[in-house]
Amino acid sequence: MKASFAGIGLLAMSALLPISAMADTVPQVDALESPNPKQLLYVGNSYQYYNNSLHNYVKRMVEAAHPEMAEDLNSKSATISGARLSHHEVKGYLFPGALGLADPFDAVVLQGHSNAALSDENRQTFRAAVMRHHQAIEATGAETVLYMTPAYSEDHDSYDPGMFDKIEDLYTTVGNEIGALVVPVGLAFQNAYEQRPELALHVDYDGSHPTPEGTYLAAATVYAALYDTSVVGNPYTYYGRIAENDAAFLQQVAEDTVEEYYSR
Repeated sequence: MKASFAGIGLLAMSALLPISAMADTVPQVDALESPNPKQLLYVGNSYQYYNNSLHNYVKRMVEAAHPEMAEDLNSKSATISGARLSHHEVKGYLFPGALGLADPFDAVVLQGHSNAALSDENRQTFRAAVMRHHQAIEATGAETVLYMTPAYSEDHDSYDPGMFDKIEDLYTTVGNEIGALVVPVGLAFQNAYEQRPELALHVDYDGSHPTPEGTYLAAATVYAALYDTSVVGNPYTYYGRIAENDAAFLQQVAEDTVEEYYSR
């Protein structure tokens, strides 16, 4: 893991500043200390459990690319509808056998509420929850991973063209502060929409939750960030639900986004 802690003191201070005072940040971590995790826990809300759950997509991509890992691969998802990270008690998920796993988790993926970056109070709540959960995760020997959420689409009542910049800043800043890998899912959504605006990644009835294509892109981005084999060319297409040309496009966006974000 390539982490730099020289600026942590400044980052800790900057995390407490108002949104308007936040400076652009770049990720200081570009890989897990132990890539290719076999025991994964995903913590979040409906952004993850839509469309038969994000963790299932990632697991099937890993099985397709690493058949030798399939027998030992385990993924668990702990999601609460509309939840913030502060609503979860992650420490309780980590006890041996708590979620049916005999072995400890290799990594825990934390996903915050969609509006976590939209007010200073929400930012503080997100940061405090991440700090608390990270301490518990680190104590078990697992690695903390932050899942950068997408911004709302234009169909959402609270659509704001500047929303994603706030999300990216929040996740990158907090990730740097704790030395955690950030998976740039939200950035992948931005990049995909720029290239193919007609491909719906959000459902149109709320402009917030993912379509199957949105979940597929999110999973491909998680895979690209956590595993050392390219997601481009992965044969998993949600049992044919994702058109092959769309799957190929989304895989390439995921791969390019991860490379772009970590090489800033």
